[in-house]
Amino acid sequence: MEDKFDEGPRNYNDESSVVEFDDHDEDEEKEEGKTDDDMDSSDDDNEDTRSSKSNIKRHTRTQSPEKATVIPSPKRRTYRGPSLEHVSAAAMDFEAAYIVDSVGETPTTFKSAMESSDSGKWKEACDSEFDSLQRNDTWEIVPLPKGRKAIGCRWVFRVKENQDGEVERFKARLVAKGFSQKFGVDYEETFAPVAKFTSIRVVLSMAAKYGLMLHQMDVKTAFLNGSLNEDIYMDQPNGYLDATQPDYVCKLKRSLYGLKQSPRMWNQTIDGFMIKMGFKKCESDHCIYIKRDDQDVILVVLYVDDLILASSNNELLKSTKMALSKRFEMTDLGELDYFLGMEIKNDRKTGMVTVQQTKFLKSVLTKFGMDNSKPVKTPQDPGLKLTKNMCEQECKHEDTMCNVPYRSAVGGIMYLMVATRPDLAAAVGSLSQFSSDPCPTHWQALKRVLRYLQATPNHGLEFTREEGSRICGYTDADWAGDIESRRSTSGYVFMMNGGCISWKSQKQRTVALSSTEAEYMALSEATKEAVWLKVLLGELGEMTSDEAIKMYEDNQGSIALAKNPEFHKRTKHIDIRYHFVREKVESGEVVLEYCPTQDMLADMMTKPIAAVQFENIRDRLGIQGAAANESRGSVEKTAAVKKTPRQAASSVEASGRPSFAMLKRQRL
Repeated sequence: MEDKFDEGPRNYNDESSVVEFDDHDEDEEKEEGKTDDDMDSSDDDNEDTRSSKSNIKRHTRTQSPEKATVIPSPKRRTYRGPSLEHVSAAAMDFEAAYIVDSVGETPTTFKSAMESSDSGKWKEACDSEFDSLQRNDTWEIVPLPKGRKAIGCRWVFRVKENQDGEVERFKARLVAKGFSQKFGVDYEETFAPVAKFTSIRVVLSMAAKYGLMLHQMDVKTAFLNGSLNEDIYMDQPNGYLDATQPDYVCKLKRSLYGLKQSPRMWNQTIDGFMIKMGFKKCESDHCIYIKRDDQDVILVVLYVDDLILASSNNELLKSTKMALSKRFEMTDLGELDYFLGMEIKNDRKTGMVTVQQTKFLKSVLTKFGMDNSKPVKTPQDPGLKLTKNMCEQECKHEDTMCNVPYRSAVGGIMYLMVATRPDLAAAVGSLSQFSSDPCPTHWQALKRVLRYLQATPNHGLEFTREEGSRICGYTDADWAGDIESRRSTSGYVFMMNGGCISWKSQKQRTVALSSTEAEYMALSEATKEAVWLKVLLGELGEMTSDEAIKMYEDNQGSIALAKNPEFHKRTKHIDIRYHFVREKVESGEVVLEYCPTQDMLADMMTKPIAAVQFENIRDRLGIQGAAANESRGSVEKTAAVKKTPRQAASSVEASGRPSFAMLKRQRL
């Protein structure tokens, strides 16, 4: 952004931002001897930021000519009440919650880049991008045909950093203004797949089990490799106007970043090449490829232009890299350590793979002024039930909450939950329900999640090498947990090689009339995930077609209902879709077993639970702290609870390399 805000990170405990209601935290605060404002304070100088609104400096944004053509969506929410100018620019930007590898202010236009203090570096980045476009024969300069309209383009700048926060390079990208394309004229199909996070975790789990090497590669200007089927005309880019033909336009030959069909064109290009190389695409996830060579195997995970390569043989890994580099302009990033904001460590000797998001987590805390907040042991208060109308009728929370970036904060913790933190699932599911109209109590509950993250910054998933380890699932439900709609919450987790590979927390669509019915509907949702995982693992050689996935349930009634197809008046109203689980139990694809409630790992997916039980389940899910001083909950900062390293499986040789006699029997 071109303008700078003088205030720096905003403390959202400011009374001018939000009216706080702390009744639900009263007991906790008395016990801890500190008020909520003290808990969440980001520094000791907050009095400077707590000035009255009349003293707040007003900032006027200057809209660039490029942005002037954007027509706001009519569905976009209009903020009511005071302006948001006193909220930091980073907090106002929703997309900033998902930026995982770039920080700091960057120019928004070519002109501002050339006028900045780093103009030389930005010019070098632009030249590199333009040269790449020219080498790929991306366009040709032609006069604009009569009756056609050229779409615009713009430069996008970013400072790319590594996982340690050090600047790697200045990056510039020329993107087309695809929002001005017309369906049926400039584009048709646009869908392009990416690897599921569950699939990525499955591959990492297999790497821990078999001691696979993990490497990563990046495709430079990936979208330029796709060929277009439509005639698209684009304005010449700023700073690189053809002096001999200034009124001409660019007729695109290849897909360009920003075009609606570019991701699809790129995916079709690399998919065809992977098949040509002898890889087989998984039908369960079209971005997972596998290739077997005698007793060796290599897996490739594709996420747009980022690749993970997992292999048991170094020569096979090198030959695959060489083939990819020969066809595309690639960057070999070596061993996998940072992927989509996830910090990954692969210890082949001990058979342990850890995945965490410490850097991104700390950026979220800093962004919302919670980096010095007081830690708590759990993300949710077990004694608090959130509802839509938690404020008194006289409370005009619309005026106060419009100054608070509630949705942006939910988005930040949601990315953590999706990638590496299943312990946040229930909290995110609950808080996201109020994103359209939050009240101060909801904001307090959200800050509690941030305080929990402050307590567990180094926690992440841990996969280990376990002898005889098989995938298993746990499913649970919180009957009528929503006190307004009386709907129940479903939850499930699936474990593999000591870590959680899949999880979900979701409110059920209909009201369950009994706890058995609620558990039965949750079991049906978990069964759908189990069937998909069985197909994926079968394609990867981890399961055979006659093997079943074991699922644990703590409700005997739902187990009996799934095994017994009897129709009677107490079940006649249950939707047919939920009887899906019966079919899979009868076919032997899923096996149901009872487990006591205290051993139910999906319990934290459905409701807030007490700290002792929460920490026990979290540890058993494979969510461990990387630092030795990060304890269970990290509140007292005592010694960490570490898992005892598991003995190497019989399928792994003493050297740490997989025994391919075992892999061959498993068709891997």
